[in-house]
Amino acid sequence: MDDSRLIEPLREIEKLAAFEGRGAGTDAERRAAEHLRGRLEELGRDAEVQPISVRPNWPVTHALHALLAILGSVLSVDTPVAGAAILAFVAVSAFGDLTGSFLLLRRLTGRRASQNVLSAEDGDKPGTLVLVAHYDTGRGGAVFSPRAAERRAVAGKLLRRTIGPFEPFFWSIVVVLACAVVRLFDIDALALTVVQFIFTVILIVSVPLLMDIALSGFVRGANDNASGVATVLRLAERYGGTLDHFDVWVLFTGAEKSLLLGMREWLARHRRELDRASTIFLDVNRVGHGTPRYTRKQGFVVAAAYHPALLELCEEIDEGRPVVSRGVSDAHLARMRGYPALSVSCLNAMDYALDRVDEDALERGYDFCCELVELVDERIGPDLAP
Repeated sequence: MDDSRLIEPLREIEKLAAFEGRGAGTDAERRAAEHLRGRLEELGRDAEVQPISVRPNWPVTHALHALLAILGSVLSVDTPVAGAAILAFVAVSAFGDLTGSFLLLRRLTGRRASQNVLSAEDGDKPGTLVLVAHYDTGRGGAVFSPRAAERRAVAGKLLRRTIGPFEPFFWSIVVVLACAVVRLFDIDALALTVVQFIFTVILIVSVPLLMDIALSGFVRGANDNASGVATVLRLAERYGGTLDHFDVWVLFTGAEKSLLLGMREWLARHRRELDRASTIFLDVNRVGHGTPRYTRKQGFVVAAAYHPALLELCEEIDEGRPVVSRGVSDAHLARMRGYPALSVSCLNAMDYALDRVDEDALERGYDFCCELVELVDERIGPDLAP
């Protein structure tokens, strides 16, 4: 590394990971945000910590969804109207929560103070490139263990598609709702009862799994996502003020592991100053192990496609491999709000739950991001010129 540069990735990862338990709304998360603001200022950038108010307790929220769905399933046998009504509410609430569109049942859970860290440039260039990485960590639990990740990977190979952690949960609610709707027409076939029973059992099993997450401690987060933060700092140091067509903004989001709450609040706050035609989001997430991958589609419920122009640029970079993700990232929410966006990782399917960092992987991820940033400036930038 050039001795004149301030950002050394492994050191940055260790410094951020030292803020143990930096979950959404914790004091560790707040102190980590102040640390990152200081690092950005040391790079000669203006930076600010933007307070937000969030409801981070998603495991309890979805445990309540599961319990209400179980109640609706039981009621639908003798009282189809009541059962279907409860299940319809649960399906809508769970859909809104998992897609980041709106929050219903989560409003019953407590609020916590979190924060985003923003460093904006005002170089009066026609475009804005927002480099994004979340700095908070999520909770552990059996669902996120290496064994569970391996089982999902095996199931994904059999089905020839990735299986997301929320897919069995959400689609079980939908299937049970469909069964309840059928019962509204006085249909009570054995096959209907068997199908409804199977998917109700899945919901019953999901309750202790969700509560296990709620009661688990926060992970260290070296790979997810101190590695992404370190890479964004390197990109900001290299490209800040140097691109021909884009001002480079840096956004470190809090409460991302609470299902994108930090990005949700940030987009709502800045939506009037961000032009959807000239603002591009590049999210760097878990680049500490594996091969560089860019996400073609992503989403817990329905996998939405990323911006085609950005995907075309990624195809020109030899290092990168396309992937369809059944998780979510900050870039996914930006894309759902209508912005050109892309998520980059170095994740292998079998390494999802492994919190380890490899220096070679960091360099591969960084090199991929550098090529992409330069291609964005070279190919997309000229079309933005006034």
